[in-house]
Amino acid sequence: MLHRLLAALPQFQVVGEAQDGSQALEAIAELHPDIVILDIRMPELNGLEVLESLQKQGSTCQALVFSQFADELYRNKCLQLGAQGFFDKVAGFDDFHRALKEMRGRP
Repeated sequence: MLHRLLAALPQFQVVGEAQDGSQALEAIAELHPDIVILDIRMPELNGLEVLESLQKQGSTCQALVFSQFADELYRNKCLQLGAQGFFDKVAGFDDFHRALKEMRGRP
């Protein structure tokens, strides 16, 4: 669903999609996206593990976490690991969309 929503936004180009955290890291290394969108709960490596790996690698891609696990503990940990934002899937798509546009430097 997120892929369809993002593909409908003309200022963004979806360059990849992964089924789990390991595939996400492989795709990021191969595609070098400007922005990566993660969830907390993913098979193989979870979103926190992916963020930690990106941080250790010195990755320059920006990360947003869009998750139903909107607990403050997860939010703080994601931000500590370098995520630029953390959004609740249930209530935060408008905020998420606004953050994406800001990351791209567009109003």
